[in-house]
Amino acid sequence: MRKILTGAAIFIAGISCGLILTYGSLHAQGSSGDGDIAAKLNEISKNQENIIAAINSMKDDLRIIKIRVTQSQ
Repeated sequence: MRKILTGAAIFIAGISCGLILTYGSLHAQGSSGDGDIAAKLNEISKNQENIIAAINSMKDDLRIIKIRVTQSQ
């Protein structure tokens, strides 16, 4: 009985690996062009730079608020 269950599990794992390779993320990556990926990476990089600039601006504002609170006490 164990041999049958082990064989079935191996068979199902093999089929699922085949389906993943055929229809999964590897297939999706190969279908898009390198230009699309580069453009998306550039967009992500620009968004990250914008986020960092916004965080730095908030840090400066908080530093100013801290100085004002300290001076008023």
